[in-house]
Amino acid sequence: MKKLSVALLVCSALLFSACSSDKKAESTDSTSKQETKASLTKDSKEKADAEAKKKAKEAEKKKQEEISKKVSEADTAMKAAEANLTDETIAAAKNAINAIPGGNTDLQKRLETAAANLEAIKQQTTQVQQQQAATQEQQTTNPDPNFIDEDGNGFDDRSVFNDPTARAEYARGEAEAQREWEQSQQNIQNGYDPNGQPLLPGQDHAAGANPDGSPDAWVQDQIDWAIENGYSNPDGTPTEKGQQAIDEVNANAIPTDDQY
Repeated sequence: MKKLSVALLVCSALLFSACSSDKKAESTDSTSKQETKASLTKDSKEKADAEAKKKAKEAEKKKQEEISKKVSEADTAMKAAEANLTDETIAAAKNAINAIPGGNTDLQKRLETAAANLEAIKQQTTQVQQQQAATQEQQTTNPDPNFIDEDGNGFDDRSVFNDPTARAEYARGEAEAQREWEQSQQNIQNGYDPNGQPLLPGQDHAAGANPDGSPDAWVQDQIDWAIENGYSNPDGTPTEKGQQAIDEVNANAIPTDDQY
């Protein structure tokens, strides 16, 4: 009887141990599944985040490429207007500039300058026409024997202004000189240029700029070089290559005393 009791106790212990092992195995298996699920969820989230960042980067790159294209087109239209000032070329340049997402300050200033020059030329042309009319009237009422005007345009045939192209160039030059003088006086009065940059001592322009705020010849050469060599976009923002160069320069910069 005693042996039977011992046997029953041993069996009970073994059964309890087996159940405990099964429960422990089930618990371990459940924990493992939960950890696997959590890991998969984390991986999926990281993958989704990476994909979202990739799409955002691609969208931004596409946006910048579109802006660069619009800026290039507007710059071409602006150069055409500056080379041939007419209402039509100014309107075409204006439309091209307005098509740039976010606009472009430099091109807008060039447009305003070109439009002002065209208006000045129109005024100068009106004055020339009035002068022609006065000359013709004088020749009619009180002819000058030394005045030769076989083409009847009101200018002496021997004068450089008998050529309409020369008259147009003269009017353009006069308008540009007047505009520059007015801008110079305004800068001196304000103490800064149209971009808000302080003037150099005793000068009518800021460092590296013309009186109208546009880059001077040296600075413009640097800008053109950066664009031609892929370091800068036409709108002045750095390309990926340009940003890498900037980061490299900053990384290798010698710390100043304030940084210690």
